[in-house]
Amino acid sequence: MVSTGRDGHGLIGYGISMYQPLCAYTCRDVISSSMLECSEHMHMSEGMHMGMGSSTSPECFATDDAFLGSLAYCISTKCHNAPVWQLEKYWSMNVAGKQPNQPLPKATYQQTLANITATPNDTLFKGEDLKRTMIISDEDYRGSFNAQGLFEKMEKRHETYG
Repeated sequence: MVSTGRDGHGLIGYGISMYQPLCAYTCRDVISSSMLECSEHMHMSEGMHMGMGSSTSPECFATDDAFLGSLAYCISTKCHNAPVWQLEKYWSMNVAGKQPNQPLPKATYQQTLANITATPNDTLFKGEDLKRTMIISDEDYRGSFNAQGLFEKMEKRHETYG
């Protein structure tokens, strides 16, 4: 079987890490569940939970100013120990998603961060609509950070003993 995934993915813990830098993956995890201006509204069909959902395309993630600004701000405040080159690499490879041949973000991490002219005042909670650059809630960040970190640790153990 031939993998059709992106380069750099394989056995976790043996040259491959899932969430490095974990702080950046956590920021995106919390923010990506929000409805963006360019997200598509989806109506649930009969037999599914009533209500509306949304779907956000890689193109939307790569171009939405509120998403990009909130993500860049979160990364700048949570990823103190990550070198800028690692954050830029993360940014170009993961902002739009994890699929091969996805679009690049419309601006680099540093360009996006430079475009934030004022410190955000409003707090975003996971799943809320995102219409401007916002700070993510500490509770949502902490929960996602712990979950993703533990998941990666367990995957390493599966590869080792599996």
